[in-house]
Amino acid sequence: MFGQVNPAQTRDYLDSMFDNIRSDKLYGYVAELSDSSYQGRLAGSPGMEKAANWAAGLFKEWNLKPFSEAPDYVQYYPHPCVEVQYGSYVNILFPIADNSKKKKKEITYITKSYPWAECWYAGGTSGNGNITADVVYAGYGVCAPELGYDDYAGIDVRGKIVLIEGETPNTSRNRDTLLMWYKHTLHHSKVENAVNHGAIGMLYYWVPGPNNGRDENFVYAYVTEPMVDDLFLGTGKTYKETIETIRKTRKPASFDMGKKANINMITTYNPDATGKNVVGFIKGSDPVLCDEYVIVSAHLDHLGMIPYHIAGANDNNSSTAVLMGAAEAVAKSKTKPKRSIIFLNLDGEEAGLTGSTYYTLHPLVPKEKVKLIINLEQVGIGNTIGVTYGYDTPQIEKYFSRAMSEYVHRPFRAGSTQYITRPRTDGAVFMKAGYPTVDTRAFGGRRGYYHSPKDDLPTIDAQTLEDVCKFVYWSAINAADE
Repeated sequence: MFGQVNPAQTRDYLDSMFDNIRSDKLYGYVAELSDSSYQGRLAGSPGMEKAANWAAGLFKEWNLKPFSEAPDYVQYYPHPCVEVQYGSYVNILFPIADNSKKKKKEITYITKSYPWAECWYAGGTSGNGNITADVVYAGYGVCAPELGYDDYAGIDVRGKIVLIEGETPNTSRNRDTLLMWYKHTLHHSKVENAVNHGAIGMLYYWVPGPNNGRDENFVYAYVTEPMVDDLFLGTGKTYKETIETIRKTRKPASFDMGKKANINMITTYNPDATGKNVVGFIKGSDPVLCDEYVIVSAHLDHLGMIPYHIAGANDNNSSTAVLMGAAEAVAKSKTKPKRSIIFLNLDGEEAGLTGSTYYTLHPLVPKEKVKLIINLEQVGIGNTIGVTYGYDTPQIEKYFSRAMSEYVHRPFRAGSTQYITRPRTDGAVFMKAGYPTVDTRAFGGRRGYYHSPKDDLPTIDAQTLEDVCKFVYWSAINAADE
């Protein structure tokens, strides 16, 4: 049963909602964090520090309470940082002549340069250096002898650059099979495999991000379809046919591509950088239940400069805006919920879910006192609001369906997950740690962009921000007042 809220208390909640949750204000938060002065908010960077100071300043202004372990609203933790500098690039060298009749066999190459974003992104954890070497296609870059699969079997990549892609050749959704392949899906394992086989660089056909492994002598970049297709030119193979064959036969198809690549990554490594979770809370009004908590979380970080600015307007400035809007509305309501509500801006999601992982290992309140975590991810575009909860906590869906039916009135979807595969959201980290959690997203209708410079302010729907914020506000109150 939901707790009974008298009409006067409901009026207080409504007044604060209408006064403080406004589309123009929320859109302004997205605009602020999307500005290039934040340099893409890479975990551990000065740009992320600026974003953390911004969020902490608003918490202080709204009189949220800090925890004693984070008196300035910031939970610090070690987070080494690799910053990519301007001047990074990727070229392909195509052979155009074989002077084999000469005593000294020489191959003449022509160099083709490629535009950033359309064809490549800087490796977010790359070593610093300029390399030119032969390119070898190495499938998924997986070494799994226990599963009878090894992309490096029968090829020599010493002193060369490997072209690989994310995930594994496994196409089964069977739980046990997914668990067997799990460790091979991890980005850092692919770097380790390449380094262990003597490769000096990597072209990674995957979504860019600062969440890979790092070796100071290993240089890599992310590449997109046009560059991959160019690397397959003249090989007698196509990428599409090759990858489909690997998946169908579960057998590697690695080969020397007959071309060279020139990767120049200019990076600076700061081993002493820190992550910054920004956290404050509003104390509950009930003398007993105030020691129980509802947490609203969203990641504040993004990709940084790779080597140019990506705003991350939807991923995840939209969610930060919603979190901040809900925090202000709860803080300024004359009536406070019975339980305390924590607002947690997480760092390091893009860098491998480091902020949420650190929090689960160093919680600011006992886990058993947390009744619900509402995690927000990409909520600025779409006509539908959805929540995904852990398969073992379906009862928490009621807080959200009630908020939707009474106050927001948008298309709504709810469902469960076991998150067998690699966690891709902070919500999955909390679920795996045993917290009752939902991941909240907006989707449907107009297309959004992911880890792309197109994920910018003009794509954000201000009305979606407002509706999601009201949805989160009332869902948190429902749970805190039950």
